Amino acid sequence: MASGQAGDGAFRFRVSDAFEVPLRGTMLRLRTLEGRPRIRDVSPGRKLQLLTPDGRTRDITVRHLAMTGGRQTQDRLDRTRELDIVISMEDAGAGDDRVEIGWIAVGPRTG
Repeated sequence: MASGQAGDGAFRFRVSDAFEVPLRGTMLRLRTLEGRPRIRDVSPGRKLQLLTPDGRTRDITVRHLAMTGGRQTQDRLDRTRELDIVISMEDAGAGDDRVEIGWIAVGPRTG
């Protein structure tokens, strides 16, 4: 997949938690697996692709950066390698198609 070089724009996260946030959507806690994601690449309005464990894919749009534990900054993302985002309930899916722990979120290759 991606080379993982800083600044190439390609990155992969593992969904390490997913839960509904009333009146906002679904919060996904993402743990960096590969690459060096930039905050601007996961800011509100940006698209990510979700990959299910069985290989299905779908696009999602970041609605908000969650403020759990404080403000999301590039320094914090680099240090903790975790990021909390909020997506719409529609993007999160329903029933057997609902995003779950273990899914992969892939960022765009921009470079």
